[in-house]
Amino acid sequence: MQETAILSNNTPVDKVPADNTLETGPVPTAAVIDIGSNSIRLVVYRRDGSYPFPFFNERITCELGRGLDDTNYLAADRIEAALQVLARFGKLLTALHPTFVKIAATAAVRRADNAADFLRPATEILGHQIDVLPSSEEARLVTLGLTRNMPSINGLVVDLGGGSIEMVLVKDSVVVNSISLNIGHLSHLSKQEILDQVKAVDWLARARGKTLYGIGGSFRALGSAFIARTDYPLFLLHGLVIQRSDSQKLLKSLSAKNPDFEGIPAGRQKTMKMAAKIIKMVKKTARTEDLFVSGTSLRDGLIADVQPVSDKARDQLLITAEQIALHTQRREGLTASLVELLMPVAEYFQESGLAKIDGRKRNLKRLLEAACMLSEICWNESPDRRADLAIERILALPIFSVTHKERAWLALAIYHRYVGLKPHKPTMKLFSQILFRTERFSAQAVGLGMRFGLIFCGGVPGYLTLVTLSVEDGRLVCTLPETERTLMDVHSERRFKIFAKCCGLSADFKN
Repeated sequence: MQETAILSNNTPVDKVPADNTLETGPVPTAAVIDIGSNSIRLVVYRRDGSYPFPFFNERITCELGRGLDDTNYLAADRIEAALQVLARFGKLLTALHPTFVKIAATAAVRRADNAADFLRPATEILGHQIDVLPSSEEARLVTLGLTRNMPSINGLVVDLGGGSIEMVLVKDSVVVNSISLNIGHLSHLSKQEILDQVKAVDWLARARGKTLYGIGGSFRALGSAFIARTDYPLFLLHGLVIQRSDSQKLLKSLSAKNPDFEGIPAGRQKTMKMAAKIIKMVKKTARTEDLFVSGTSLRDGLIADVQPVSDKARDQLLITAEQIALHTQRREGLTASLVELLMPVAEYFQESGLAKIDGRKRNLKRLLEAACMLSEICWNESPDRRADLAIERILALPIFSVTHKERAWLALAIYHRYVGLKPHKPTMKLFSQILFRTERFSAQAVGLGMRFGLIFCGGVPGYLTLVTLSVEDGRLVCTLPETERTLMDVHSERRFKIFAKCCGLSADFKN
């Protein structure tokens, strides 16, 4: 089948911009429909900054690609089921009237000899173009969705869908090799047939000893099973790292003659045995180490491909945190002033070897900046609940640019921003289970620094700019003009001394 899109004769609700970029407007929105072999998903993003926030996300399983391996045709009942899903999504598109619409179909439509039987009525229902993605383009977009969010990816990116598997070798977030195979969790291929195709990919050997980044519902189900079976303290799938030995045990139990589906969502159990077999063969052939469960998808790649990025080198975490700060800080510029105030402490930690977080030696400056931007996330909540709510919100933020350790570090830092060191406010056990002692130490110190700064200035950014901090001969020095000395009351002095002590320094004040 020729890999081209079939256009509808109807006038689209919104025409795709000629330059393939998102249109501007007061509150632009972008809608993406992903027509997969197993399910169809509609995601609508609110985009009033560089961070596209998904405010509508619905997935419906219709198994469009069921039986494709046997016949090379989309079954009539599967086409009908998919069109019913699109009829609902089409009405939602008309009502939501997004600024930009992108609809993509993948393996099932790409491979089927009768794809037109689905595409013609589907485009009439939706009133929009449906792009049938070539396998190489699908692999590129899947990888882009991950690398746009994560600062440095090195390893094998694997996207397992219902009708295909995309494997991409990535070095420093740049694609080195990629391939798409017609193998999916809906396949009826034998173990040998799958193994033969996987082993034929000669460059897979270059992934030996590296991380496997798993994308797709099967990998997320694997993550759910791991959390359920190990009592892992944080139920969050993106960023979950499963060590090689643990992933081998999981895959073995799921691909056995009588699989153990403990922790696997009910909707995934029917296809999980085949998915586990495929993943197991890929890991064994490539000889990868840890398994990183990713929450990103083709949809993230599609939206990343069309959103303009003013600074491609800038960390996506900082872009996101900055956007959140615009809506949560009490006054414009407050969190940015806090970053400037506390950065000398991050530099001190850097020089003293205390800045290593999640294995990255220079991670503290990045996380301190993000923490400051997120520090006002619960300022307007009840004082009795701010700290607990802040933890929950940071842990639940729908962002893909942090690992579990980094997310826990941010949550702990902002927790201390609200409670200080009050003994009756015990922290959650996940911090001691996920973070090393030195990581907890730096999070606490930064949190106490944010607490000092934000209470001292009373939410007025200009007062923060009056203060400068420096580290001199084992002392944390706070310099404040004599004319503004009345701002530094005994309570602010006490908070500063606690902050300095938790940095391993003595407190000093200068005019």
